[in-house]
Amino acid sequence: MASSMTDGGSPQGRKKGKDKNKDLAVLMDERLAENNNYMATLTGRVDDMEKHLEELEFMGDFEELHGKVQAAVNSVVADINKEVQALQAFEASQDEELKAYMAKVEA
Repeated sequence: MASSMTDGGSPQGRKKGKDKNKDLAVLMDERLAENNNYMATLTGRVDDMEKHLEELEFMGDFEELHGKVQAAVNSVVADINKEVQALQAFEASQDEELKAYMAKVEA
């Protein structure tokens, strides 16, 4: 009987130790599951942030494209304005020539 006292107590004490180990294992499993859920949530948030950053980067590229398109449109409009002014000047000179011719014919 002395040997059972030095081995770690009564058989009932060993059973309590096993129960504590099982309880600890269950608690650790629960904590691990919580941590896994937390990490999954964080990973999802990081993925969402990365997508949002990519969208913002795309918008930056869109703004650059918009600037290039706007410059091209402005250039075309400027060319058209020059042509319109040249046509107006040509019409004005034609009108002046026509008036001069008509004045000559009538005289």
